[in-house]
Amino acid sequence: MKNNNDRFLTAIFCDDIRQEMGNKLSFMGCYQGELIVPMAPVALSKLCVFASILTPKEKPIKSLTLRIVQDDDIELARMDITGEGLSEASQIIDETSTRKIISTAIVFSPFAIEKNTTLRLKATTEEGEIVGPRLLIKVAVPPESVIQPATKSQSAKSKPTKSKAAK
Repeated sequence: MKNNNDRFLTAIFCDDIRQEMGNKLSFMGCYQGELIVPMAPVALSKLCVFASILTPKEKPIKSLTLRIVQDDDIELARMDITGEGLSEASQIIDETSTRKIISTAIVFSPFAIEKNTTLRLKATTEEGEIVGPRLLIKVAVPPESVIQPATKSQSAKSKPTKSKAAK
């Protein structure tokens, strides 16, 4: 049985992550569930995923693997975080906090898009797998395949005429 019920996995999918003065991060071009490109194939110069896993302070994570999976079966990125890295990453700065958080950025540069697809963040801990957020990637319909409305001259020519027998 999985015991990850009190752990949470979040992600921000965006065009860029910037380290700012004052130890701040800025996320540029954040996607809200879907990314739409006008055509395919196309390559984005960069696609970033900021992943965070939260766990109760009294239940530290002992092993962690983060993965970005495409269409549920193609592993695009994998990050195994060792025991030493986990203890370093989950230091509690505020003693009043109730949770520990481990965050990392995963950057694809370039990122090729060939068809409609789905990216999903997944984490595996010593207690099982946590399925995180996903990003739907859609290719817009090419303009030449869109059915255009008839113009006035076309609609006048194609109007049905009543036959004399119908009167």
